[in-house]
Amino acid sequence: MSERVFNLPNVITLLRLAAVPVVAWLILQQRWEAACWLFLAAAVSDGIDGLLARWLNQLTQLGATLDSIADKSLGVVTLVMLTQAGTIPLWVTLAILLRDSIIVLGALSYRGLAGHLEIHPTWLGKTHMFAEFTLLALVLGGLAGLLALDDWRLPLFGIVFVIAVASGVQYVWIWSAKAHRERAAARLKPR
Repeated sequence: MSERVFNLPNVITLLRLAAVPVVAWLILQQRWEAACWLFLAAAVSDGIDGLLARWLNQLTQLGATLDSIADKSLGVVTLVMLTQAGTIPLWVTLAILLRDSIIVLGALSYRGLAGHLEIHPTWLGKTHMFAEFTLLALVLGGLAGLLALDDWRLPLFGIVFVIAVASGVQYVWIWSAKAHRERAAARLKPR
């Protein structure tokens, strides 16, 4: 990884992080169109900063950490604000928040057990993030009057719920298997 911390990909990530409270404020003010466009710009910037970091060979540990924080912040804050506004059902929000909590607690527990931590997103985990951000963008777009979502709303909520639950179960399975392998390897080490 490159040592240069202040670079274009990291600046884009910081801008995405700075957009989070603005999106929250716009939702509170019910300025749906502005919230939708800013959310979309922030969501698209996630792909751009990662692509630029690889293309320009400007990958940094700080950038990877900030990217994760910015993604989670944007998703969770927007999700909670839209739930509070009554546009996303609580059962969908709870499934997503429970999934995220399980992943964080599982990672911390594993690190405590193994002393190290390597996180590799799964295909299902990436699908969940895509589905969650798509749901948030579509709900904001519907509130802004940019698209008609009425007939698709309940099936969309159901799909995101199922993906969140399946992804959470997959991560529990993965962390449990890793922890089991670590314990077995520790027992086999000579003392």
